[in-house]
Amino acid sequence: MKKILTLGLAVIMALALCACGSSGASDENQTMYGTYMLYAMDYDEETVVFADELFEGENYITLKSGGIAEMCLEDELADVKWKAEGEKLTITADDGDMEATLSDGIMALLIDGLHLYFVGENASTDSIHAVTIDEMLFGAAEDAIDEVFDEDAIDEVFDEPAIDEAFDEPAIEEIEAEAPAAAGETEIQKMWNGWYYGCIDMDGCTDDWAFLNGATYDAVMYVELDRDGVGRFAIYDPFGDLISNEHSNLYVQAECHADTQYLYGDSGVAFDDDLNPSDWVIVHNLAVPEKLNVGSESWEDSGAKIGYDFQFKPWGDRWEGDNYTQFIPYFDAYIDAIDAGLASPFGDTFTGFGIAEPSIGGGESPETAPDSGAPGELSALLGANPAKLDVNDKGAVFIYYPAEQFYYDPDYGKLKNDDTGVGILIDPMLGSTNFDELKASYEENNSDEEDYSLTETTINGHKAMIMTYSDWLGSTMRVDIDFGGEHDGFYGMSFAVSGDSIWDCDTDIVWAIIESMEVVK
Repeated sequence: MKKILTLGLAVIMALALCACGSSGASDENQTMYGTYMLYAMDYDEETVVFADELFEGENYITLKSGGIAEMCLEDELADVKWKAEGEKLTITADDGDMEATLSDGIMALLIDGLHLYFVGENASTDSIHAVTIDEMLFGAAEDAIDEVFDEDAIDEVFDEPAIDEAFDEPAIEEIEAEAPAAAGETEIQKMWNGWYYGCIDMDGCTDDWAFLNGATYDAVMYVELDRDGVGRFAIYDPFGDLISNEHSNLYVQAECHADTQYLYGDSGVAFDDDLNPSDWVIVHNLAVPEKLNVGSESWEDSGAKIGYDFQFKPWGDRWEGDNYTQFIPYFDAYIDAIDAGLASPFGDTFTGFGIAEPSIGGGESPETAPDSGAPGELSALLGANPAKLDVNDKGAVFIYYPAEQFYYDPDYGKLKNDDTGVGILIDPMLGSTNFDELKASYEENNSDEEDYSLTETTINGHKAMIMTYSDWLGSTMRVDIDFGGEHDGFYGMSFAVSGDSIWDCDTDIVWAIIESMEVVK
């Protein structure tokens, strides 16, 4: 299973690097034109499994005239080039070539020694002989049973000399010596049990939950399994921002079982509704060691849908090198907590589920907000009493900043820091250009600059994008936040951060100022 998931991730990452190409296939290959849908993939040299159990969304390759092709895996679309020599195909991207064969309407694309099989519109799949994951695992189990219980093996087990050898005195003493060690934690318990810290991303929510789309909230998880890998897990909203105190801040609480790769939710409650086991399979992220993921959808009795994606790392992990932390609201408070030696988000009073439900406190932010009204979790970076800047003439948006480091220059509408040379231009208007048009203009006008990147994310629960580039004047980080509609004459917020390098722009203090944005409705 790890092999399959790793292959899938590798293919998706490769596609993300692909770029548009030019001509490469002539009209003599027009019989190859068309769309080929992903059908199956190699598991090993002997087994082929259906791909729909491993890939989500759209998965296809379309061969067009002029050597142009589209590749799409899990809705990630890339433009590439192709050429044919008989039944052999070469698909070319900026990072290298991929080889394939195309025969009888079936394209076999070779990736890391294994094939992905794409099937044309009228092609037969009889020659592929694919099986489901369950069938593959069951077949492997049957083979193992046959191997263990064949006639020769049984004769060997009951051969008297073999029995004498197995139960001689030294062997028995060795077993007894190892017995105390066997009473400790199992590998599965070591792998899963304990506290985790992370977040929940909201997307695809409807009705009463629709306003949460694009929002990110903190989350903590506790897992307690017995030696058989059976137990319970619970996921909490530690600060009560999304789930109120009257619900004990519980996102999810469930009975579960686990193996060395997955934690399976069996029954329980998720977002005040019965837990659907198929939605709650927590997986170790193969690309990021120690990181756990689970994401799906849940429904309330009213029919409202909640789309969610949880990400966790073990409690105490500092998430170093993970840029995602800038979007977790109380991440700095978490770092302060583990630096202070806190072993769990609820202190030392929580000793596990046991028989009774855990006693959960909370509902308050980790710090009391300062008198200025700045968000409490940012006060350590913004200062005990940060200055407040009204950035809209209608008083609809406030920004907080550390007055001892930055000052506001009204001539330029910019926060300045003379010591570092960093400036933050704050514009409360996206103007007549909407969010998507703004993104398109960046791609058109800035994509050829040094250090160019464009990332979509969320900030303070609003859809946002971060664009960076460098030119002869220095470096710029542009942060645009979409409020999702008109608010008193403006549509969003822009921060243009300038400095000598991208590293000057992308700092904790700059992000603390940006994330202090408060929309007054």
